[in-house]
Amino acid sequence: MKMKAVIAAAASLLWTSTASAQNFGLDVSFPIHYNFIGSNDLSATNEVFGNDRVELYSKYMDGCIQRYGGHGANSLCSHSEADRLRLNLEQPKLQTNYTEIGFKKTKLSDETWNMLQTFWAGVKAKENFPDSLWPEAWPKANTYVNHWESDSKMHPLDTKLCQVLWDEIEKKMQEWIPTVSSFSKSSLYGVRVYREGHILAPHVDRDPLISSAIINIDQEVTEPWPLEVIGHDGFAHNITISPGEVILYESHSIIHGRPFALK
Repeated sequence: MKMKAVIAAAASLLWTSTASAQNFGLDVSFPIHYNFIGSNDLSATNEVFGNDRVELYSKYMDGCIQRYGGHGANSLCSHSEADRLRLNLEQPKLQTNYTEIGFKKTKLSDETWNMLQTFWAGVKAKENFPDSLWPEAWPKANTYVNHWESDSKMHPLDTKLCQVLWDEIEKKMQEWIPTVSSFSKSSLYGVRVYREGHILAPHVDRDPLISSAIINIDQEVTEPWPLEVIGHDGFAHNITISPGEVILYESHSIIHGRPFALK
């Protein structure tokens, strides 16, 4: 079975790059603070993208409602979406910003990258791959990923590799945010596989996630699938990373997502 996919490991700790600012900010590529549906002012998104983004978002929400039921604003999907937008609007202004822009692109050391490549090659060599991956469990009617179209997949990392990644990412975080005296590890999700057509709605991470890292492990795509972040400057930045590269970001205050479908 052949999949178009981006495979990533994600790690979070408690407590720039080749990306360039786009000539737009909030609520342009995808709803961030305010919903496109029923909005009286779509001039910003229409000016940059025409009506394409509004149509895509309407289909996105329709797909969720068709899966989980309900009608329009009274559906569970719409309530979940309202919670995403509310968190994006309210949480960042209550947080402390630790860096000037809020994100950084870097890469793994050769030693760690070689270990990660060897591990993933072993996973892919299994006779039952990709069936050996398990579907990621999303809460009912959650709108962060269009899992109603196809499941994102997961695979755990072994204990030794987890520790190596923790140590390296923590060191990179300390170098990036030297004003923080200590870090506490929160979660290392393991390997997440996004598949063709997936969209990751822009969001902020809930407490206790403060600073996070995304590692590109492997990919099979026809075009780059950038992470769009709203920097502390208020502009959208598209960050593209290749296997072995890493995005560090202040996930509690930096709105981040992949609003364009994976191809």
